[in-house]
Amino acid sequence: MSDKQPLLIEIGVEEIPAGVAPRMGNALKTALSKVLSDANIEVSELKLGVTPRRLLIHIASCQVMQEDREQVIWGPPENVALKDGEPSKAAEGFARKSGLSVSDFEFADKGDGKAKYMKATITVKGRKVADIIAEAMPVILRGLPSPKQMQWQDGENRSDAFIRPIRWIVARLGDEIIPFEFAGIKAGKDSYGHRMANNAKGEISVEKPFEWLEERMVIANRDVRKSSVFKGLEAACGDAGVTLVEDNDLVEEVTDLTEWPHVITGHYLDEFLKLPIEVSRIELKHHQRCFSTQDKAGNTSNVFFAVANIKSKNPAIVAHGNERVVNARLADAMFFFERDPKETLEARVEKLSEIVFQDGLGMLGDQVRRLRGFVLDNAHKLGVDANAAQRAAYLCKSDLTTGLVNEFPELQGYMGGIYAKMDGESDEVAQAIAEHYAPIGADDAVPVSPIACAIGVIERADKLLGYFHLGKIPTASADPFALRRAAIALIHLLENKKNPVNLTLSEILKEAAKQWNQQRVTIAISNETQAAVAGFIHERLLGLADGFMVTRAAMDAALGANVELPLHQHLAVAELLTKFADSEAGQAVAAANKRIANILKKAGDISAHVDEGLFEEKAEKALFEKLNEVSSSFPTEPEAQLAALATLREPVDSFFDDVMVMADDAAVKANRLALLGQIRVLFLQLADVSKL
Repeated sequence: MSDKQPLLIEIGVEEIPAGVAPRMGNALKTALSKVLSDANIEVSELKLGVTPRRLLIHIASCQVMQEDREQVIWGPPENVALKDGEPSKAAEGFARKSGLSVSDFEFADKGDGKAKYMKATITVKGRKVADIIAEAMPVILRGLPSPKQMQWQDGENRSDAFIRPIRWIVARLGDEIIPFEFAGIKAGKDSYGHRMANNAKGEISVEKPFEWLEERMVIANRDVRKSSVFKGLEAACGDAGVTLVEDNDLVEEVTDLTEWPHVITGHYLDEFLKLPIEVSRIELKHHQRCFSTQDKAGNTSNVFFAVANIKSKNPAIVAHGNERVVNARLADAMFFFERDPKETLEARVEKLSEIVFQDGLGMLGDQVRRLRGFVLDNAHKLGVDANAAQRAAYLCKSDLTTGLVNEFPELQGYMGGIYAKMDGESDEVAQAIAEHYAPIGADDAVPVSPIACAIGVIERADKLLGYFHLGKIPTASADPFALRRAAIALIHLLENKKNPVNLTLSEILKEAAKQWNQQRVTIAISNETQAAVAGFIHERLLGLADGFMVTRAAMDAALGANVELPLHQHLAVAELLTKFADSEAGQAVAAANKRIANILKKAGDISAHVDEGLFEEKAEKALFEKLNEVSSSFPTEPEAQLAALATLREPVDSFFDDVMVMADDAAVKANRLALLGQIRVLFLQLADVSKL
């Protein structure tokens, strides 16, 4: 047998939900790679295969045997290992525990210069790689990430949990089966192709598993499968004379739902072209996983595309089935679209008092009144017209009482904007209603409408305060009310420089809490709850630092200022600090601030007054004079503030070189601490630079 062989691992399962399999596949690849790397096993050409029914790892060349390796064993120090020049009981016990004798050890320096220790070098015999993998695989499989794990009892020893029932396992290193069992399934050589393939079951090729599967109608390489979906849609558009409404999320979803994707073209009835474009698009996407199109003039087309998991012998029948379902759904939409406008959004507001916002938090009508009150009270700092903003806030949830949104919840907000225009509301109000739910996902754009941004700010703050009041705080593993998503959306709204919100986070939470407390409906938001929400948002901010192109340390430093600013201004400071921290001056200033912060932390209470008469060294007088110079004309713009603070570098360095802060004379010591305290306070006007 060659010393290297191809390695193949395949876990065959019932259909995994869309979006989950790629995460599991990448986790499997990472975990197995780590096992091999930790064991010093050389591999080459690792490929990942992911479909709804399988997770596959193929390595073209993998060692069959682990190399023998030397291992150093360190024992107790010489003063413990020897007693009167002879091995102590501790030394003998350690040697025996290590399977060696005392004579196998010598005394050597570990490199720390503290002492010499017992040291033995042994040769560890290499193991069979198949055995190493066999031990690791059950542990790896139990640790793969999934939203929910299942257990089933359709056979003996089926106690292991997994995302879906496991139906087969292939585990081979060359011709050798890697011997392990998981969820009652023993590893073997047989795999399965597509359910509709004639030769679906068989011994999969360990050298070319992707080719073997493709012969059985399975494109295991996800990137290739995704490309196949794109090419199929492109060809279908060309044949139908339409252009695709781009939807990358839907492409990702259908890629994860198919093994052998083929595009089917369908048409819905022309009469449904009267519906707003999002109605047909949402119905096609969310209920049928179909793609919408436009004609050459850019108008909505009644042509749509489905992606099937098989190439049908009679695609017209498949298309007809899709058309029947789509037309029925759009007929429902048309019915509601014609009926809903008979009652205006304003007339529907009272119905919101019949919809529960959340048990313990009152009704949706109560929330609307809080939103309205917030934008009215803070319109100037939100940068919006008070009258238009309060009108949009008043009407923004009314579409939840319409039949169309009840049937298609994904249309909330969008249909509110449509119906607002039909009711004669201004374009400004209609646009705000349509956009106020954005952003929903982390990568979504913020609203264009300033009023929508304002409503979005209070709605997220309102939700966070309410749920935190109830103690429904996210844990490491659960966030059932999507509070992390609400916090991230709030952050994106507040960092938006196009529609700047000139309220600090504390002011927003205080004003939002005031709306709760003025209602006296169910609860009063405490200061403790506000502080908990602020801390939760700060944690999210630090986690988002990379996305804002700033370092986590710079973000933390900016938020550590003793003057709270609107978030978009803190981010501007963080951007400056990120660049500054990489410079020589930045590193020196940060180091000095760390030293100052540590000294003051240990010193406890210090005086705010500095007495020049107590100066004993030129360096402390020079630092005090420079400090007064900078303080007396301290700029207001962050960039100028940072430049001014950087000029303190040399006098601060000289101070620490020439001055003993902890002087024997208590008065001199207190005076020097007060000087450092003033420097610290000045820096904190911009940021806590000690965190860089």
